[in-house]
Amino acid sequence: MIFHFVYALFLTIFLANFNCIDCHERDKHFNRTLFAFHDVKQCAKNEFFDINYFTCVPCQVLGENLQPSIDKFTCACRMSSLSPTVTTIYDTVKTYRTCGNICNNTQTKLGKNVTILTPQYCQAKEETLPKLNCKFKYINRTRTTAAVDFSRSIEMANLNWQYDGQCERCDLQYNFHYQDYCIANGLLRPFLNYNSFWQATTQHFGDLKFVAFFCMALNNNTACHHLANLCVLSFYSFDKNSPCSKFLLSQATDVVYRYGSADEQMSHQQIKPFLYYRKGKDMAKELRETIKDVRFSLDEHDKHHNRLQFFSVSYALDGTLRRWGNLKFGELILCPYLARASTVTQDNFIGFGKKYDVIECDLSLAYILDLAKMYGNQRFMSLFLNYTRKGKEQMLLHSVPILIEDITLENKRPQKEDWQLVKRFQMIEIHPRHGSISSKVSPAYEDEHKLLLYRSLRYVEKIQLHYDIHSDNHISIPVLKLRYRHIEFTNNTTLEMPLKFQFIISNDRISRDTVHAAELVNEIALPLLLLLALIVAFVRARNTRKRRCPSGTNDNEDFCHFAYFTEFLLHLISYMALAFLLCFLLCITINSLTYLTQSTLDFTLPLIRDQRSLELIIYAALVLKLIFVSIYFWRLSHFNIFFIDWERPRCGDTNHFNVKNNLETSSVCSSVRTYISDSNVSAWRSIFLANEWLRLSGKQKTSTLLQCVITYVVVKFFNILAKAEKDITLEIFFVSLIYLAVYVSQYLLKMLLLIRIWGNPLKKYTDHCSLANISVFALVEPSYGYYIHGRSPHGFADSDMTTMLMQLQRETHSISGRRGLLSDTDQCYTIMPPKNLSNYFDKLLLPYQRSFGGGAGTANFQKEVNTVEGSMEKTSIAYTSVNRFFCAFIDHGIKDMDYIIKEKTFVESLFNCEFENYLTDNKGTFYIDNCYSFGEMFLYGNELQIFILQFLLFLAVYLMCNSLLATVIAVYLFNKIVQWIFVGAVMENLSTKTLIDKRFLM
Repeated sequence: MIFHFVYALFLTIFLANFNCIDCHERDKHFNRTLFAFHDVKQCAKNEFFDINYFTCVPCQVLGENLQPSIDKFTCACRMSSLSPTVTTIYDTVKTYRTCGNICNNTQTKLGKNVTILTPQYCQAKEETLPKLNCKFKYINRTRTTAAVDFSRSIEMANLNWQYDGQCERCDLQYNFHYQDYCIANGLLRPFLNYNSFWQATTQHFGDLKFVAFFCMALNNNTACHHLANLCVLSFYSFDKNSPCSKFLLSQATDVVYRYGSADEQMSHQQIKPFLYYRKGKDMAKELRETIKDVRFSLDEHDKHHNRLQFFSVSYALDGTLRRWGNLKFGELILCPYLARASTVTQDNFIGFGKKYDVIECDLSLAYILDLAKMYGNQRFMSLFLNYTRKGKEQMLLHSVPILIEDITLENKRPQKEDWQLVKRFQMIEIHPRHGSISSKVSPAYEDEHKLLLYRSLRYVEKIQLHYDIHSDNHISIPVLKLRYRHIEFTNNTTLEMPLKFQFIISNDRISRDTVHAAELVNEIALPLLLLLALIVAFVRARNTRKRRCPSGTNDNEDFCHFAYFTEFLLHLISYMALAFLLCFLLCITINSLTYLTQSTLDFTLPLIRDQRSLELIIYAALVLKLIFVSIYFWRLSHFNIFFIDWERPRCGDTNHFNVKNNLETSSVCSSVRTYISDSNVSAWRSIFLANEWLRLSGKQKTSTLLQCVITYVVVKFFNILAKAEKDITLEIFFVSLIYLAVYVSQYLLKMLLLIRIWGNPLKKYTDHCSLANISVFALVEPSYGYYIHGRSPHGFADSDMTTMLMQLQRETHSISGRRGLLSDTDQCYTIMPPKNLSNYFDKLLLPYQRSFGGGAGTANFQKEVNTVEGSMEKTSIAYTSVNRFFCAFIDHGIKDMDYIIKEKTFVESLFNCEFENYLTDNKGTFYIDNCYSFGEMFLYGNELQIFILQFLLFLAVYLMCNSLLATVIAVYLFNKIVQWIFVGAVMENLSTKTLIDKRFLM
């Protein structure tokens, strides 16, 4: 016994290593894809043909006293041992089993913990036993003589010793009856959970628990194939109690091998046939690799032309082998006549590298039902690629992965590492209303009666055989992609229902240079971009810190360090998002341009390695950019702003036509008096500028609506998505290219043409400031902001039309005045005021804000008149004080606060920073700004930030839903929401800081 066990173990190890050719690490989990094919005729007398490995294996590997069956596909007990008292002992963990006569004349044991009945007992019983075979085969636990664990051993005997020789009785109180077997209840207990799946599905699965028992407990190969076919019939159900559960655990996942016990791992390893591929990067890598030592040739007369052929193995539902041999492509084509007449099927092989026409046809439900009746759920197929290597005569079989798009959402994605591939499928699956289908001829009913026999149908509506061609004319393992259509029979279902079928043979040409370029971008370009983002974020954060906590000022060091750290993180996530976007665009551009410049333009683009990672990069970039834009725009909408009114009240002079006196009116700074009487200046000018500020806040340089409409129309007009053949990489490349082209064209048209016609809106705003005689002082940081010098060179703005026209005429002929703080400067300045100015401004503004909060709301107008008048008087005094303070500061009238005016250097202008700012507590710097930098406080000046965010949203939505219409709608709605939120926040801020009630803001 020990010798046999050691011999069987040696053969098992030897065959496992011999038969596993080019195995990967996962092959130790019985997930092999490459086999050395042996003919059944080559098997010796003591060998059987293992259909799972396509090789001959000695029966001694499975157990003792076994010999090959008649069909050579399994092993059975030796004929010499057959008698009414034959028994088989099964080990439920290993494949080992023992055959023998339980009434042996010796006292030997058949297996561990199995005791043979004594000869005296057998002799006494055989006198009453029938000489013919019994009606049932009884399956129970083995009998033991000691209290030991015998749960791993099961006995199947032809006699039922428990009932004194009555071998034609099966007591259903203690047993289950299945075919000609009588199985003890205790053995079926672990498999009763399959009843829940059977009750929820059709009657095809009524015997599921018995099939699972014979497969998993008795290691019956035919039963395991039956179980695999039931899994296919359940459409690869992921239910816990489905026939696929054990296959999924042992073949499609690593959970059992990582966390399961040794017994669990051994149990799961033993289940065959191979039905699933293991998901992950290893599988994706194998799909990209080429078949070694085999090259295709476009020359039909080449002797290597027929080296690559397809091989099919088909099974009946009960697990028996129906056919194997070279694939007849007519078996994959449902179209009548085309299956025989197609050029693809002439020689039953594919000329790799050639282009084939698409085979498609229109079918009817009646035709599909006739095919389903003919098939009868009795044809479950597995495909293999049949080839030989150079210099070798050994025939090799490589299983062809089956990608069924409908079983999981991941199978519809382009990322190969997410695919759940299978190794077995069927063309048509029919579900009867009652009972099971049979391939026998049934009585001839009227045609419409066919619809009453079945409740649903599933058939393959599209088959695509796809493979990759590498630059050295090697090919990768083909993938058979299947898309099914499920039809539920209802009262509206008719036999004339039109059904489509399509058969496609496609290929992609893959250049190693392209793959290397994509890897170069992923491995080198992305880290470099992230490093550059880190450096730029550091510089920007340092510059922001100088604006917020300038050197030479008495600031809280802890606060400055915290502000520096937060600014660094904020800029870092912004530039990281930009780096991710550039990396994504580089990858798809390199791959697309490489393939589009090839001589064969009808091949689609291969999927980029780690494309799933690139998609995650886009999603991450969108989130990072959204965080940055949200915080950045929130800051822009909560700035400090004050409108400095230079207008002096027109006291006692009501002659609006006295042009001489009007033009000689001096500035408000020439007087120290405070005017709060009825002769105050009008407020229309401040309201006008505030509304213009709001309008600019929501204005953009380009139109998002026009951007989305043109992109959608161009893509649909040129039918670009159809030309990309639904390859997500090419689609993203073309759509992104068009989106960028439309934006650049729109931007250039706006900047070069429209601004010349209608003018620069920022320049117009500065003109309006001069017209209104109001300057704008805005601080986005305590020591950084913008100043628009709107002081009229004529001294006043509240005048009649005649005076206004004369002012403009004088300014045109340079008769009087200037608009800037200096004679040779413009009106706009980037300012770094003294730190004391910000503190003093806050002190002056505090009572103004208090009075405004108490008297400016709509509800406060319902209070008593005295309260309102008192509040408004305090507000007016506070506002006038702030106005006089700013007027004096601009006119250098405050001894302890002053500023200088200078120009930025080229480097400072290029990087938007300040190196030599001469900033102290009492002295600041005004930088001459000819670029209207105050536009950075509006959406108009942040066009790049908005475009990057919208472009990332465009890519992310398209990658998720693959619908251009939904994408452009999402981008447009997002833009309108951003505008609405930002303008609303700016309106609230203006109302608070400028004493202008929100009812006057539009």
